[in-house]
Amino acid sequence: MKLSRLIVWLILIVAVIVGLNYTVVSLRRAAAPPAPAKTPSLDDAPVRMYGRVEPLHREVFLGPLQPQRVTRILVNEGAAVNRGQVLVELDADVEQQAAEVARFRVMELEAQLDLLLDELKREAPLAERGQGETQYALQVPVLRVRELESRLDLILDELKRKEPLSDIGAVSEQDYSQKILEAKLIRNQIATATAAAELDFQQKRLQAESIRRQIATAKAEVELRNRQLEKLTLVSPVDGWIYKLDVRLGELLTPQDYSRIVLGERQKQIRMYVESFWLGKIRVGDLYQVRDGETLERIGAGKVIEVSQYVGARDFRTEDSMERLDTKYAQAILYMDNGSDMPLGKLVLCERKLAEE
Repeated sequence: MKLSRLIVWLILIVAVIVGLNYTVVSLRRAAAPPAPAKTPSLDDAPVRMYGRVEPLHREVFLGPLQPQRVTRILVNEGAAVNRGQVLVELDADVEQQAAEVARFRVMELEAQLDLLLDELKREAPLAERGQGETQYALQVPVLRVRELESRLDLILDELKRKEPLSDIGAVSEQDYSQKILEAKLIRNQIATATAAAELDFQQKRLQAESIRRQIATAKAEVELRNRQLEKLTLVSPVDGWIYKLDVRLGELLTPQDYSRIVLGERQKQIRMYVESFWLGKIRVGDLYQVRDGETLERIGAGKVIEVSQYVGARDFRTEDSMERLDTKYAQAILYMDNGSDMPLGKLVLCERKLAEE
């Protein structure tokens, strides 16, 4: 009996000693500082980046410069188009009337100029200036001056004949004085008519120059109206493909609707978003496998043709649990030979292909 009790006590003592020892070791382990983990090597990490599908050299958006209603749609979504091909016509009734008014204004001014130039062609020498210069004026005022000069010549001739008779009293002093005053009056009339002829001629020439300037302004107005009309016809700025044509007849298309018509080349590229710590690891010429961003199914391969020299925020989110939102992204362009059937904007996952692959 005593032996049994002794064995029990020994077992209890051993259990207490073992428990105390385990407790002390556990406390020491818990109190010890954590050992620093080994920094992972980026060279051994897989290069995986998300991106979006876009046309080669990016998409082209097309929209009006002012709100207008759609009157004609000349192409269908998914059609190939050429540069300068008309895609959509907008309501242009008001602009066409304004252009027509501007053209009529040009025609009216040109008719006025033709009449004025025809009148200026009928010019005649008016008077001699110094150094052999001749002053010209319109024919009608010049004829008026010549008529007055003829009358003056007649009066002067008559005065010349009456002057000796007046000295001997054969002609009354009153008649002789009246002829002198009449000659003086005609000289004044000639001076006035000459000045009026010169002034009228200069005014006609200035008027012709003014009409020329008005015609230039009116033609510029016509050009402006025609350009406004051209802007109401939406044409393709590139040779390519219509990826999106979300317009309807009769609806109002505004400048804010620029993303409703999307064009681009048939070939595709992927704009990859590269986390800043990968910079220097992405090089032009690297090959990448392309997978669907949702199903991870392989859909093709491509080659890096460009890497941007700036970083910024990314404009989309993914379902990747390892995605980081606190980092900046650069951009790289991945060219795909066989990506023509992939829709624009599709999210894809790009993985760098190793040399042995």
